[in-house]
Amino acid sequence: MKLVTLNVWGGKLYEPLISFLEEHSKDVDVFCFQDALFGSKPEFTPIQKGRANLFAEMEKVLSDFNSVIYRDPVESYFNGEILPLDIGCGQVIFVRKSLKILESGGFRSHDESPYHKGGDMVSGRSQWIKIVGDNNEQFTILNMHGLWQRNSKKADTPERIHQSEKVSQFLNSLEGKKILCGDFNLAPHGEALRKFEDNMINLVKEYNVTSTRSSHYPKEEKFADYIFVSKDIEVKDFKVLPDEVSDHLPLLVEF
Repeated sequence: MKLVTLNVWGGKLYEPLISFLEEHSKDVDVFCFQDALFGSKPEFTPIQKGRANLFAEMEKVLSDFNSVIYRDPVESYFNGEILPLDIGCGQVIFVRKSLKILESGGFRSHDESPYHKGGDMVSGRSQWIKIVGDNNEQFTILNMHGLWQRNSKKADTPERIHQSEKVSQFLNSLEGKKILCGDFNLAPHGEALRKFEDNMINLVKEYNVTSTRSSHYPKEEKFADYIFVSKDIEVKDFKVLPDEVSDHLPLLVEF
């Protein structure tokens, strides 16, 4: 099977993103997306110019997939822009219809209250599904969008370490094969990221990746996105795809 994780940046690079989905929907089995928008109208958000109905547009292209959504139940932030309830921001996993979804759910990665300190800290989300793959093997896939903190440069903070502990505890409570992926908002060498390495393999580290950000990201931090796999998963291939469809680059694992 193949899995792609990508922060879709609210569809700000809409046409390249749709072309990317059309191409990779032919052989990818699971897409894990962060920063999807869920409005009903083909319009743009006033400040950041995100594609308000991005989820609906992706759903059209990925017609051979079932979708599982996890979004904010209240108004949400997208790149600092407060979105109304009828748009909202969140995550979605698309699973090829030939694969059976057994369970799904989600939880706040740090705190039940999504916003803190006047928007300087935005709580993360963790969305998960359990699917049946080839040979009736079961996989739990967790799609994470990590805690964002203004001017932190993705370094360790007490809140981020707490988040890693919470997500790790959830994964450790599950049996079977597991994949953890998404936009972690974490630097590659901090304690918060190392907590996941206790029981899982960091493929970004294993494959000596030098950046997960595209040319549309001007800041100096070049890591945000990761894929971890449990040690009982056979990885056939892993790569950071070069497609410039967001300020993040897509990550692909074949397993």
